[in-house]
Amino acid sequence: MPKRKGFDERCGDVGAVKWPAPQRKQHLYLLLDDWERGYSVRRLDTDAFDSDAGANPPAPPERFAEPPVARIEAEHANDDRNFVSHGTKIFAMQPGEASPAIPAFDARTLGLSLCPWPSSSHRDYRLPFFASAAGKLFVFTDAYAAYLGDQPPPGSKVPWAWTAMEARPPFYASQVRCYALHPDGRTLFVSAGSRRRHRSGTFSLDADRLEWTRHGDWLLPFRGQAYFDAELEAWVGLCGERDGGDGRLCACDVTPVAAELTSPPSPKLGEDKLFRRNPELHLGAKLVESMFHKDDEHLLRDHKVDVVDAYYNCPPQRRRVLYMTTFGLKYNKEGQLRTTLQRAHGCKMYKRPHDSGGSTKPLEFWL
Repeated sequence: MPKRKGFDERCGDVGAVKWPAPQRKQHLYLLLDDWERGYSVRRLDTDAFDSDAGANPPAPPERFAEPPVARIEAEHANDDRNFVSHGTKIFAMQPGEASPAIPAFDARTLGLSLCPWPSSSHRDYRLPFFASAAGKLFVFTDAYAAYLGDQPPPGSKVPWAWTAMEARPPFYASQVRCYALHPDGRTLFVSAGSRRRHRSGTFSLDADRLEWTRHGDWLLPFRGQAYFDAELEAWVGLCGERDGGDGRLCACDVTPVAAELTSPPSPKLGEDKLFRRNPELHLGAKLVESMFHKDDEHLLRDHKVDVVDAYYNCPPQRRRVLYMTTFGLKYNKEGQLRTTLQRAHGCKMYKRPHDSGGSTKPLEFWL
């Protein structure tokens, strides 16, 4: 019987073996305006959510554990577009006029760093559009465009700086409706109001060449950011309300990079309504649904303010409930978009330190 080879004989020089780098586990990061000077960063492990909890009576919301992962000093923004993720960092792009720089939280190191302003003359962004592509963080306003490169290594004497783009975007940044990154990782698609004869349209930016392409006088069917799903080979996101898909997901084929189309790719509307189960309490949703606390419902009635007006004429209802659901997506035999049965749910509550201002939508990032 031949002798079994030892570990060193089978593997040769152990030091020369290239082991695959372990993948860092991703978490759900929430930015909550529960701090009078800015936002608390909360990290949640979605594996700890209750499986198939939707079939049972929902448990009462729990408060977040203290302390938070970090706190970011920033203005309570009225628009959630003032926060953007880039790589493993979350940037608070509206830190306040007195701030010397932009704070950035790194989900990998759990550290805070400071990023310079794009330009001293563009500190007031006025409904900007931020997006990450090909290792660059882009900022677009109606009159300005720039990108941020890689952060210099520790000890470097080269400053972390923005580079201005020669051409302005061919759309109004304040009118961006939705956007999605092509699976090639370098082409950013944007649906927005156009500069040309004030028509809406869909455009793409080659983040390497810094060149724009117009694809047609149509809009992608999403609201906010859409994401590429490799199993479906499609973009997936929240459906725009004007398309009759309020509270539902939708999917569409990825637009070819070099194509100019006369009509948008046909969307497939999800059958399951994931959000707005209680429209009287609903505030907003992206991947997480935000609601008023049910015990504060009487405050709306007493002040005779509906949810739409609550943001502008807000009674003293500071409690917010976040309802989180994880799920998978698939096409059924009829080609319709359905959520899979493997669901998990989480429900948390927090209290704002103020009565009004700030965004009504949750700020969440999967990093």
